[in-house]
Amino acid sequence: MSGDMRLEQLVADAPVNANSSTADFAGIYEALQIVGVEPSDVIAVSQCQFGTANIEALVDDDTIACIHPGGVVCSSGSRKMFGNAVKYSEVKFAQCRGFAPCEYTDDRGFGKFGIEFGGAGNVLLGRVYWRWKAKRFRDSTEAIMAVAEERDRILGVVSGLLT
Repeated sequence: MSGDMRLEQLVADAPVNANSSTADFAGIYEALQIVGVEPSDVIAVSQCQFGTANIEALVDDDTIACIHPGGVVCSSGSRKMFGNAVKYSEVKFAQCRGFAPCEYTDDRGFGKFGIEFGGAGNVLLGRVYWRWKAKRFRDSTEAIMAVAEERDRILGVVSGLLT
């Protein structure tokens, strides 16, 4: 799949907060091709994390979420250690029965704002989320609000597609 300047500009313009992933566009284009999405169909892009574990877990790598009319594809274009296949995660809106914003705050000064996607039987299909970390002895309100604003921006895009 050839390069798409609009997609590359969306990646370049995506706000970088605590989540930051270096884009390997060849891998991102390959992931989009695998799931059957044209790069020109991508509506919004965000630097985030994708997970299916409990929101409290800190096990997910930073990634780039590409929101398109059919769902969300998350990939920074990196490759798996064995087999050299591109790493990606996906939520298909056709399987989605509902979505909701979620939040998590830890007493140690970090937290997450996210969007959870539920399928049939309220099974978690995946969660796109953004993390923040408060600075010790400083006011971190501005940084935390920037993360919340990014979640709300993507939530608005998803709401427009699923409602």
